[in-house]
Formats: sequence, structure tokens, C-alpha cells
Amino acid sequence: MPDLPQPTAESLFSTVFKALPDAVCVLEPLEVVEDQESDWRYLSTNTAFCKLFKLDDLTGQRLRDRFPRHATQWSEHFARALANSTSETLVQEGSDQPLVYEIALTPIDHGQRGAIMVRIRDITSEHVARAGRREADARYKLLFDAIDEGFCIIEVVFDDEGKGVDYRFLEANDAFVGHTGLIDPIGRTMRAMQPDIEDHWPATYGAIAMSGVAKRFESESSAMGRWFDVFAFPIGEQAPYQVGILFENIGPRKTMEIALRHSEGRLQSLIEATSDLIFRMNPQGTEMEQVGGRDLLGNRGAPGNWIEDFVPESDRAMVEAALAEAIRNRQPLKIEHRVLTADGILSWLSSRAIPVLGEDGEITEWFGMATDITARRQVEQQLSHGAEMLRVASEIGKVGLWDWNVETGELTWSDEHFRMEGYEPGEIVPTYEIWSERVHPDDRSPTEAKIREAMESGCEYVNEYRVCHPTGEVRWLSARGRFLFDDDGKPVRMLGAMVDTTQRRREEEWQRLLVAELQHRVRNLIGMVRSVARLSAPSHRNVSDYVDHLIGRLQAMGRTQSTLTRSPGRNVDLAELVREELLVHAAQPHQYHLDGPPIALSPHAAEIVTLAVHELATNSIKYGALGDTGYIRIVWTTLEKNGKPWMNLRWQETSPQRKTKFNRKGFGRRLIEERVPYELQGEGRFDIHDTGVLAQLEFPLTDSGSILETRS
Repeated sequence: MPDLPQPTAESLFSTVFKALPDAVCVLEPLEVVEDQESDWRYLSTNTAFCKLFKLDDLTGQRLRDRFPRHATQWSEHFARALANSTSETLVQEGSDQPLVYEIALTPIDHGQRGAIMVRIRDITSEHVARAGRREADARYKLLFDAIDEGFCIIEVVFDDEGKGVDYRFLEANDAFVGHTGLIDPIGRTMRAMQPDIEDHWPATYGAIAMSGVAKRFESESSAMGRWFDVFAFPIGEQAPYQVGILFENIGPRKTMEIALRHSEGRLQSLIEATSDLIFRMNPQGTEMEQVGGRDLLGNRGAPGNWIEDFVPESDRAMVEAALAEAIRNRQPLKIEHRVLTADGILSWLSSRAIPVLGEDGEITEWFGMATDITARRQVEQQLSHGAEMLRVASEIGKVGLWDWNVETGELTWSDEHFRMEGYEPGEIVPTYEIWSERVHPDDRSPTEAKIREAMESGCEYVNEYRVCHPTGEVRWLSARGRFLFDDDGKPVRMLGAMVDTTQRRREEEWQRLLVAELQHRVRNLIGMVRSVARLSAPSHRNVSDYVDHLIGRLQAMGRTQSTLTRSPGRNVDLAELVREELLVHAAQPHQYHLDGPPIALSPHAAEIVTLAVHELATNSIKYGALGDTGYIRIVWTTLEKNGKPWMNLRWQETSPQRKTKFNRKGFGRRLIEERVPYELQGEGRFDIHDTGVLAQLEFPLTDSGSILETRS
């Protein structure tokens, strides 16, 4: 085949490279000057690489620029593989996610320095599968050693004619020694431990190893002085198979069988039955006779109706239904039920009875056994009761619980935990990612950092953070947890509990607000009282008159504070303020008219306006419309000055001309003309015409929504 042109070959190579299913990149070493750390440049990255790490094409970029944390470690791996001109395969766990990668490093020719091709494959599922197999092997070994029967796996030794002549033990459980008397069998052959073993044993196992057909049999070994009940089965993919042997030394049982071989079939069932109570029943299962075991129900030598005599009335229907079904199907009866024992104690029995069938297939009698399971039932009830108490306690105490299997990622939440996260119980399958999504964005990184710190240090996890519900509500949660570690110090589980502290947070914040508001309000009130007292003094010639006016002005201030206290931290409605002040001065509805748009005054502006309205109303009673047959129009409007909203309040009296006794400037006039410009950065005018007083207040509407705002 002719060689392809170079551009075509490069295009073909690029297409194949990018289409590779595994993540692949090619890097070349960079020249470094003295005291400079080694670095590598990406020559190419394929599509799978960018997709795996969620990155753009890294071609032309430096390793240390993109991955500064890991550059030194990987530079050493790359340099070693390139220097040895040998491919390497590494297995690494992901640093940010619970993933496992297989990384193959392959040196390639590229200029004078060469290059490294890196192939990366996600083997997390294989890693988890291997861990699962290890766990299954551990469970198998536990079961292997826990069973009462002897168990072993053998490899048959064949002669030249393909006949089994011996067998070597590959595995054996703990019960093996008790059933055979053979010690330390692993790796040894049967004839090495028992030279005169009968030939039929290796011949039988050899036939199973070659045919792959399991066999169940009973046989005697005179050399070992034992009888065995054996179930042998092939293990492996092809012949000759290994042979698994599950067996039991039935020497004592065989001795009894030989002695009772000609006895009735019921004796055989009695011999096989081993329990607390051994009994026989009539074909209907109603009449029972105890033939062995403990006197759980009293030594009943004569048959009797055991259901009526011992089973509580509330359980009889269930027992009778189970018995009727067993009779109908001619199957063993298996049932757990309560009985009243000979000691008068209510206990639990696990009963199993086997029907004995006649030649016509009908039941002739029942033989069975019963075991006292009262202790087990009590433990189960206690566990169930404890679990229910824990569930109820967590719901009453509003405590959310979690159990996180770090190895598998499985996460279990209590019902209250679901609610704290904004879910209905059981609405979703909890995962770490789902939990993390609900954490407030500002708290997510610190919270995950604390979890990692607790995982690495083994210390208790303590954290208070916010979660965002789908409704937009933000809740505060206080969590405590602890990691559990295996023998190698690797975290395997995390258990924890948390409570909702949103209300406590709000109450603490509200308490701080009230304390701060009280402190600032007292300071402001003292300053205002001092100012009112100082301005009131020159307006009066005697103490009594001064005290009366000062008390009135302080009461006006008090009314303002009462309004502010009803809605702390908020503005005051102007119409409500004016109407309440006129009501205090006993002004009748036919004496005044209020008109203006809704305006919310800041707390400071409300204090000044209240004092001004109070002074105008007081003067009106003494010298103006409210003391005569006059009329007052109080009108306010909004306007814009210098790009800011202002308000204009106009107080205009219409009344018969009266002679005033004093013409000097009093407290109210000074308040309007002097204090408004000073306190509110506005304007104040006070004029007396033939028809009465005309006063105007004009000042900017500030958005100071709290009286906590300090001022000079």
C-alpha cells in the first residue's frame, strides 16, 4: 500500500486520537533554568479528556499553570517513565471527588526530549466492584466458618488412567476438625493424613470433578471411625473441577438409625427433631402429645387440645388458619405464636411440624418440635420500641439525624432531616450532592471544608450554616457529627444530628436591635428634651407657665415615641401624626381640614413635625382658630428639588381678627423658623396675617427607616 501524504496521515492520526474512548493527552518536557521547577506542555488533548475533567482544549498550555497543586507529583512520574523508556500504569484517587483513575504513561519519540502519552480511564465502578467482592468474600468467610457443618474445597489427584486416587485440601472451615478429627489439612492430601482411607472416597470425588454433576450421599469411613452425610458439588469453569464438600459427622445418628431401623417412621422424625419441645399431633392437628424435650407446657402424657389449652384466645384464629393451610397443601407447618406455659407465663414458641403421609397420600399424624423464642421476641420488641422512641423523640425535639456511608455514598436521613432540607419525608433519595445544593452559596465552601477537616483529623464536626428552601426561605441549621474509621484509619461512616436555629437567630438579632434602639433612643430623647427645655425658657415669665408648656411639649414628644415604639425601626405616617395631635388638643372635625398624599416621615422628622404641630395647635387655642369660631386647613404636598423628593406642609388659620398680647418670637416660631432648617436641612416660615397664622414647613424626605441612625 502506498504511503499516505504527510498532511493526510496527520489528519487521520488526529481523527483517531480525538475519537479514542479513553481520555488521552500528550505532553512534552520544557527546558528549565537553574533553581526552576520542571514543567511540561500539553501537545494535544482528545475529546474524552476534556469531557472527563470538564476542561477546554489544553493544547499549548503548561502543566503548572493549569494544575499547580499536582504539577510536582506528576512531573516526577512523567520524568521517570521517559527516562526509563518504559510504560507505567498508576492508580490514583481523585483529589476533589470520590473517583478512582487508571493512568497509563507511555514514552513516545518527539524531538530530542521525547514526550509522554497519558491515557486516563475512570475505574471507579471497577474499584467499587472489587471492594464489593472483598466485602462479599469477607461475608463468605464469616459464613464459611460459622456454619455447624464441616466444609472444605478439594483438588482431586488422578492417576494415569484418569481415576481419582487422592485429593488435596485447598480450604476448610473451623467445623472441619470437629467432624473429621483431621488437624491442619490445608495444602495436605488425604492419604498423607489418613493413609488407609477407603478408595471409594477419592474415586467418588474424581467422578464429580470430571462429570461436573453434584452428588448427595451417606457413607461410612472405617479408617476414620465415622459416618458422614455428604453433599459434594463441582466448582470451576471446566473439568477437572475442584470439588466443594459440605458434610456432617452422623455417626451418633447412624448408630440410632441402625438400632431403630425397624421402628415406626415417627421415631425417625423424633430422632431428627432437636428442640425444646418434641410432640406429635393427630391428622387434624388439634390433639397434641408431648414425646420429649422440656416441660414448657407441662408434662402432657395424654393428648389434649393444645390450641384451646395453651394458645391465647386472641391468637387462636391465626394458628388455626395456618394449620388448615398446612393440612390442605400437605406441607410442613411453620408458625410463631404465643402460649401460656406451665408456669403461667405468656411466652413465644416457634413451632415446626412435619406431616407423616400414609400410602394413600393422606396425613396419618404430625411430628414436630417447638423452640422457646421469648428472649428473641423481647429483644426484637425492645429494638422496635427503641427505634420508635428515637423517631418520636427526634420529631418532638425537632432533631434531624443522618447516617452517611462514606465508602458507598449511601445517605440516610430521618423524617425531620427531610423537612429541615425543605423536602417531604421520602420525597427524594438523599445524596451528598443533593444536600450540598441546598446549602447557602456563601456557606457551602466553609461547610464542606469543615467536613473535610473532621474527616481528616477525626475531631467532632460542629457547624452552623444556612440552607435555601425551594420557596426562597433561608433557614439556619446547627449540626454536629462524627466520622467512624476502620482499622486502617480510613473513614467509613459519618453519623450526626442537627437542629433548626432560625428562630433563635432571629430572636438574638431582634434582642440586639432592641438594645441598640433603646440606647440610641434614650440618647436622642435626652438631647431633644434638653433642647426643648432650653428653647422654652425665654418664652415665659413665670415658672408655672413655663412648666405647663414644657410638660405639653414633652407629652407631644412622648406621643411620637409611642408611635415609633409600635413600629420600631419604621417610618411614621404624616396624616396619623397630625390627626392624633389635633385630637389631643380637642379639635373637632368641623374645625379643621386635612389633605395630602400618603407620606412616611423618618423618625427624626416625625419628632420635629410633632413639636411644630403641637406648638401651632397650642397657639391656635390661645390666640387663633381653635379658640374661636375659626377654621384650619392643613395641607401637604410633595415636590422635587435638586433631584430629591421634598415635602411641603402648610398650616393656614382663618379666624376673626384678635389682638395678641405678645408680639415677640416664641418657642413655636423659633422651632419652625430655626430648628427645621437646622435639624431637617429644610425651610420654615411663620407669618401672622389679619386672618390668622400661616406656617409652612419644607424639607427633604430622607429614607432613614430607623431611629437608630445617629445624628449630631
